Amino acid sequence: MTDTKLVYICSPYAGDIEYNTKRAIAYCRYAADCGVIPLAPHLLLTRFLCESNPAERELGIKMGLKLLALCSELWVFGDRISEGMRREIQEAERLGIKIIFQDSNKIQGVMNMKRWGIWAKRSAASIFGAAEDWLKSEGKVQIFDTYEEAAEKASTLMKNIGTANVSYYPKEIEIELNEDQSPGINMKL
Repeated sequence: MTDTKLVYICSPYAGDIEYNTKRAIAYCRYAADCGVIPLAPHLLLTRFLCESNPAERELGIKMGLKLLALCSELWVFGDRISEGMRREIQEAERLGIKIIFQDSNKIQGVMNMKRWGIWAKRSAASIFGAAEDWLKSEGKVQIFDTYEEAAEKASTLMKNIGTANVSYYPKEIEIELNEDQSPGINMKL
């Protein structure tokens, strides 16, 4: 294993858990793209500990603080410091772990990713009836990085179509960050 750093991801979790989870995933992706190994205990431990149970929440924070001791750096993300984050920052200071407050402007590309797809629409005049859905290839939605790429593909499909009952047009897709859609990261371990 090479000298790839293990970095603790410190970001809000409590409150709007769905929103904060999506952000924490994006922060981890950003960290991985920077060539470090991100560790976000609030994404892992909450899979089996209940955030709304005070005893389990405290157990999760204590587990996270133990994991923090294994890390080279603590990266702080978000526009506020929660109580749990404050404890993580204090523990990093106590352990002498380097703390880096991340500039949210620097990671806006990660947080505001826009992706485009092709929306396929079949009219009620079709023998199969009306329907609409994303254009797929091998069962997966075709995703484009720019509107222009999606528009060009939609235009090509419209030119080659054999029926007036189907139309294709570019449409923005809200990307859910998950394992299936990750393009992968090249990292030496």
